[in-house]
Amino acid sequence: MSRPPLDPECLGLHVPTPRADAIRVDWAKSLPRADRLRVRGHTCACTYPAFELCTAAGLWFVRRLPAKGLGDIVESAWTSASATEELWLQIVTGRAR
Repeated sequence: MSRPPLDPECLGLHVPTPRADAIRVDWAKSLPRADRLRVRGHTCACTYPAFELCTAAGLWFVRRLPAKGLGDIVESAWTSASATEELWLQIVTGRAR
C-alpha cells in the first residue's frame, strides 16, 4: 500500500508503512474510562491512521485515529508507561500495526 506524497511544510512525526512482519496490536473501541486524558505524543494527521500516545488514571495507551467518517477511534490495552512506550516505538517505526 503506497502512501500519498507528504506536504514538505508538514513537520509532524510520520508513521511508515507497516513492515511485512509487523505485529498486530489488539485494538479495542475507545470508551470513556477517565475524567482527564493527556496526549504525550502524536503522529501527523496529514496521513491516516494517525496515532496518539496517551496517559490517564496512571496508565498509558495508544489511540488509533481513522480518517474522519471512516471508522471508530480504537485504543491499545491500558498498561504501564514502559510497556506502552515500547508499543509506541514499534508503531512509529512500522514494526507494529
